[in-house]
Amino acid sequence: MSSHALSPSKRLYAEWFAVAVVATLLIIALVVGRLTERLDHIVYDNVLTASGRPPPADILIVAIDNRSLQAIGRWPWPRAIHARALDRLADAKPRAIGYDVLFVEPTADDALLAAAVRRSPTYLPMVIDVPGANGAAYDVALPAGPLKDAAAGIAQVNLHFDDDRVIRTAYLEEGGGGRSWLQLSALMAGQQARGAAGGEREGLWQARPVMIPYGGTAGHVSTISFVDLLDGRVPAELIRGRYVLIGATADGMGDSYPTPTSGVTSQMAGVEIQAQLLDALLRGDAITPASPAWILWLALCALWTMLLGFLRLSPRANANLALLLVIALPLLSFLLFRFGHVWLPPSAALIGLLFVYPLWGWRRLQAIGSYMNDELRQLEVEGDAFPRRNRVLSNREVTLQAGLLLQAIDRLRDLRRFLSDAIGRLPDALFVAGLDGRLALTNAEGRRLARRLGASSEIGADLHALLDRFRAAEGISFSPFVADAPVQGGAETATEDGGSFDIRYVAQRDAADAQVGWIIRIVDISALKQAERHREEALQLLSHDMRAPQSAILSLLRGPETGVPKAIATRIEGLANRTLELAEDFVQLARAEAKPMANEPLDMNDIAIDAADALWPVAKARGIKVTVEGAEIDPHMVDGDRQLLTRAVLNLIGNAIKYSDPGMGVRCSVEEADGHIRVAVADRGVGMDETQLAGLFSRFQQGPREGVGLGLAFVRTVVARHGGRIDCESAPGEGTTFTIELRKSAFDPYAEDAYSGE
Repeated sequence: MSSHALSPSKRLYAEWFAVAVVATLLIIALVVGRLTERLDHIVYDNVLTASGRPPPADILIVAIDNRSLQAIGRWPWPRAIHARALDRLADAKPRAIGYDVLFVEPTADDALLAAAVRRSPTYLPMVIDVPGANGAAYDVALPAGPLKDAAAGIAQVNLHFDDDRVIRTAYLEEGGGGRSWLQLSALMAGQQARGAAGGEREGLWQARPVMIPYGGTAGHVSTISFVDLLDGRVPAELIRGRYVLIGATADGMGDSYPTPTSGVTSQMAGVEIQAQLLDALLRGDAITPASPAWILWLALCALWTMLLGFLRLSPRANANLALLLVIALPLLSFLLFRFGHVWLPPSAALIGLLFVYPLWGWRRLQAIGSYMNDELRQLEVEGDAFPRRNRVLSNREVTLQAGLLLQAIDRLRDLRRFLSDAIGRLPDALFVAGLDGRLALTNAEGRRLARRLGASSEIGADLHALLDRFRAAEGISFSPFVADAPVQGGAETATEDGGSFDIRYVAQRDAADAQVGWIIRIVDISALKQAERHREEALQLLSHDMRAPQSAILSLLRGPETGVPKAIATRIEGLANRTLELAEDFVQLARAEAKPMANEPLDMNDIAIDAADALWPVAKARGIKVTVEGAEIDPHMVDGDRQLLTRAVLNLIGNAIKYSDPGMGVRCSVEEADGHIRVAVADRGVGMDETQLAGLFSRFQQGPREGVGLGLAFVRTVVARHGGRIDCESAPGEGTTFTIELRKSAFDPYAEDAYSGE
């Protein structure tokens, strides 16, 4: 993964946040700006049309229709005619009368009409003119004086046009200047005025909006002609106990309006609109429009349900959720309309969903695609362990992405083949397992070992069963599947059939450095262990069985008179001593090569002094002075095995003494240089030529004088095992200098806590 790139999850969260902000702002703009009002009207009209109801049985319209105008004469009629009609109605005893005709100007027949009005509960309309005269906000024109006093109530008959010029809404109460007037239908239904909400308002105000649930098209309410009523052709039983609304329906009277059920081409008379509103108020099912706050709440709930689904659900589940919400929102609106008598338009919520779903799909694909492109390009510049097959890539975005993906797939297949071949051809058994110990990968040697031990090597097999076949020394753990296992470890183990195995394991990690499993290597070291046993037997032979006869020979030669000539006895004694030295050097070399090394901080000053002290008797016998330089100053610390390093320095000083003439000196110096500790042993002996130097550290290589030939091989082995190096400088007649160079230890003998663990 490229270090500079955002992870896929961070990219998606950033895109999700941006989509959420944009979609939320869109919803707020749609609701606050009423941008979906036209669409809401269409939905409402269709819901209303699908929710028709039977005509009201308790409402009757007396229509001032074309036939009445033809029979009675041109409009307006004398008020005496209206009085006669009211008298006819009063005789039939209606429940209430709403006379949707304006009588605001006084006439000579007002007293006659007022008398007819008093005979029944009759409600008369008023007029609110906006704007009013002389700069007033509005003017109110009430019925003429006698009529106002005679009426059961005065009401306004204003209708509210939506922005498409269709009548859907009526305000049950309007007012201004401390007064309020109910709508004619509300007054007839027995409702009471509530006044201005929130106290006195300036200007004209409207309150208590309701949406008219039209039961059908024009003519839905029972209607009789005004002239038939006037001429007595209407049975009293048709009128008795009913609400009667009188109003104009004739062509050209300007009192017809478009409604959701009538459409724009055909219209409904204002008196029938009043009748349908009255029916809704009497039934108690007038539709209350939801406030913008509720519309916004519904839309945001739907939107954020979808947005949270984007974070938590799969693409398929999100598609199902979107479909569910698109179905549920209109269904909820219909159920609220049908049973709760509330209109909560779903358009804003639906638009939000239809906007956010494809937007998120686009941005999600864009984020994932961009990340994939970045990673594929990064993959292209990363080095491979094997040659790659390059494809010709296009510069176009889609084909470029496809080309990069195909190239990555090729590389993945090559990598799988590479790993399969590499692991399959390993000479050691290899197992790759998950954290639960289930086998994920193995090779031919692993399968062969599992068959040998009677365990399964199938993918998914439990590796515990295989590792249980091995036994290590008590207290040594070699399994990664134990509690608190380190990230790498292992041990030498044995099986019941006598086999010896070296088990090593290491944690397997992914590209993010998270542990995902274990890699276990099992090496059959049975042959190696057998060779070690033979080696130990050989060392035993050298250290005891070969030295014992030589010691016996020396004892015999040093005993009472043996009869052996002195010269021959001396020669035999020398050869026996050389044989003992050879056996000892061989044993020491073998142990230096094989024995486990201690690793502790050591002061090379002490080692040099100890070696010189050990050889003091030999040096004194030969008349040679051994001096140690640099040991009297600061410690020269290294990490290593004291016994092996002491033996190595002792061999160098011993060789220097051996090859020096009597009276000469041997110098051993200890110093620090470039982060290393150097121990140099110099003599002034005969020196060596280039031929002798070339094979100096080989086994059984002798110097200019007779010698065993294993001492320097021992020194080289010890120095190499300590990660150091040894050099030799020599020339014939100029002496020889051997220099051991070891890494300086990080141990500080002067630190306060240097010896706290001792």
